[in-house]
Amino acid sequence: MNLVDCYVTKILGEPYRKFGHWWVDVEYDSWGSTSKTRLMFRTEEAARAAQVGYHFTA
Repeated sequence: MNLVDCYVTKILGEPYRKFGHWWVDVEYDSWGSTSKTRLMFRTEEAARAAQVGYHFTA
């Protein structure tokens, strides 16, 4: 399975708790294409630490 680098370009809302985890809705850029997704974190502090420029793979 190949993974691509993704970088958050905009935080779309406050972190919220669902299914026992913390989620943040974001807009991100990958290879010049902009999309939206939800990032999952284990703690509220980690969810709040996500900011513009945050790197993840998809």
